[in-house]
Amino acid sequence: MFAPLDMNGENRTDLHRAARLSMLRDRVVKRLDKVERSADAVEMAATAFIEATRRPTIVAAPFRPVRKLQTAAGWTLGL
Repeated sequence: MFAPLDMNGENRTDLHRAARLSMLRDRVVKRLDKVERSADAVEMAATAFIEATRRPTIVAAPFRPVRKLQTAAGWTLGL
């Protein structure tokens, strides 16, 4: 009774599989592109971190007076 409706069942199955494989392939390609963009971002961040840690740090020399203050008896420092 249902034989005429199911004449092209194999063709429909093949088309369905082809459509599913095409959709899955597109999803995998999109995911790989996303992973690649993320990997590039990580590499750029790692490069920036390495450059930041390799820069020489400028350390200010501790304060050293050029000459010693000499005071005579009875002089004040302006206090």
